[in-house]
Amino acid sequence: MKALLTVLMILFLGNVAAAQVVTLSGSQKRVPGSNAELESKTVKITKTKTIISVTGHHNGFWIVKNGKQEKAFWNEKQSADAVGYKLAKGDYQVYPNIKSGENYADITIKLQ
Repeated sequence: MKALLTVLMILFLGNVAAAQVVTLSGSQKRVPGSNAELESKTVKITKTKTIISVTGHHNGFWIVKNGKQEKAFWNEKQSADAVGYKLAKGDYQVYPNIKSGENYADITIKLQ
């Protein structure tokens, strides 16, 4: 009985971990007389995840996997279309495009 409970607990915890929401976020700031400043913490994804939401003040965004561009959603409409896009295991960052005439953008995407 104890062994069965242990197995059930391991299966339950595995399912909870698989359903866990992962958040990627990033920002871009335009600095006069300099290159734009990009910021995004690297998030390790160990199992394929799907984008479930995209929020922030931006005009599109791009996703970087293991240091190389994975996928770009270059404008606001494409950002909305990103929901449902799948990310395989790897190390990820995300960066927003700045809207015309503005100096700052941010992006948050949630994966499940």
